[in-house]
Amino acid sequence: MRSNVCSWLEEIALAEVKAGLVAGPVVDSRITAMRELFSGWKDMANIAQFRETMTTAHFTHYFSDALSRAFYDDYQYKIGSWTNYTYADQVPDFRDVDRYRMTEPGTLQKRREKEEAKATFVADSVVQYGVEEYAVQFDVSWRTIMNDDLGKIKETPQRMAKAAGRWLDAWVSALYDNATTQAAMNALGLTYGGTGRLTAQNLAVGINAMMQHVDANGNQMNITKVNLVVPPILQLQAQTILQSTQLAGTPNNDINVLPQFLGGLYVDPYITTAVPNVPWYLFADPAEVPTVTVARLAGVPGPFIYKKSSDIEMISGSAPVALLMGGFATGDIEYMVEDIIGGWDNATYVGVTDYRGLYYSAGTTA
Repeated sequence: MRSNVCSWLEEIALAEVKAGLVAGPVVDSRITAMRELFSGWKDMANIAQFRETMTTAHFTHYFSDALSRAFYDDYQYKIGSWTNYTYADQVPDFRDVDRYRMTEPGTLQKRREKEEAKATFVADSVVQYGVEEYAVQFDVSWRTIMNDDLGKIKETPQRMAKAAGRWLDAWVSALYDNATTQAAMNALGLTYGGTGRLTAQNLAVGINAMMQHVDANGNQMNITKVNLVVPPILQLQAQTILQSTQLAGTPNNDINVLPQFLGGLYVDPYITTAVPNVPWYLFADPAEVPTVTVARLAGVPGPFIYKKSSDIEMISGSAPVALLMGGFATGDIEYMVEDIIGGWDNATYVGVTDYRGLYYSAGTTA
């Protein structure tokens, strides 16, 4: 087959010379090049086999392996927005700290002629809390790292950081969204706890309740802006209420003024729901009332990741890079993610450091 192809191409070249299309030396160089090209072919019995190497079909194993070994994109988890409605505090070390609140002095009272004025007094209250360590470890053999051609195992530290963020959101949510706190809020009366589902009318009831909150001496508090905190299942309902121009359900379709009394709408993905019980909360602005306090160790603003240093020291020769990342004894590569955080742990209010800045609705009735 090889000689037939060469002879055929030589005949075409000689015909071009006879026709005066090309010069003889040019043809000679072409023929020499073609002979060199075909000299390495051992078998051209099947020309179709030659054509097959020019398609992806010849690389069945390679393309099958490369294209099927791929990862789906990671899930996009909901992120909590608790930093907008909780009170941030810092502590210097692992000892509990004291946080005080002083009551206001009493009000003026009528003083009769030659009578001494009645004395007043102030009293203090204290809340104590501290921080604790929360951590998790991940270790992997150096062989696993070496075989990780797609790089997914190498992403583990970053994935651990994301997991720490999800844990933190759930941890903060549990400071106030729990059965103990809910029962305590209901026990305080209708100005602190209700049962209405999230509607425009029930939201107005909650806002009015917040405006009636008083301090320890019965003085009216000036809570002007509150934050609405809802689970994801109520986000659409809340947006509909706040973006409507008219207040649905009122006799005259009154203008919707509810957004004027809200500082923001925030979603807590970890609020526990069991339809038809879908709770929602109102928080006072944390600058006005430290309703839920989240304490951190000073200088540690969030979760952090660290890796155990390798104790391998090379003497001679060359070792794989992955091996030099691990430990001497087993070759394992160890990662740790940690957070240092704390809050109040009270038998009645759990993590709610000042219940006067909170309103809770169980969301069970219309």
